[in-house]
Amino acid sequence: MQTYWQTMWTFRTAQFLVEWAITDEPDPDLSFDETGETLEKCQSGEWQCFLSRMRVVHTPTGQTIGEDFLGNSIYADPAEFRGHIGNRGRYGSYFRDMVSAAIDEARGTVQRMQSIPLHA
Repeated sequence: MQTYWQTMWTFRTAQFLVEWAITDEPDPDLSFDETGETLEKCQSGEWQCFLSRMRVVHTPTGQTIGEDFLGNSIYADPAEFRGHIGNRGRYGSYFRDMVSAAIDEARGTVQRMQSIPLHA
């Protein structure tokens, strides 16, 4: 089964693309939903339960060099995920944290690649 990713946001530089995309959550965890309201709203389409992927792509090669995933996000409009600020001082932004994690992984990938000797 192929997963369809819907691009929600991108940021480009000369050599890199940072992309946030979502897909339907393949395994929703609604164990917190004691009243059934969340399940009902997700089933009716009023709310959407989705899996997010943040990735860094090296545009000249098309290779993904860093990524981060977060599942079980539930919003009436998934675009609101990008604006999630959280409670300052106590919780951070999921979106910002995912961007940072994907970029950190990409930096590590580039650093490891630069340490590979090209000549035997």
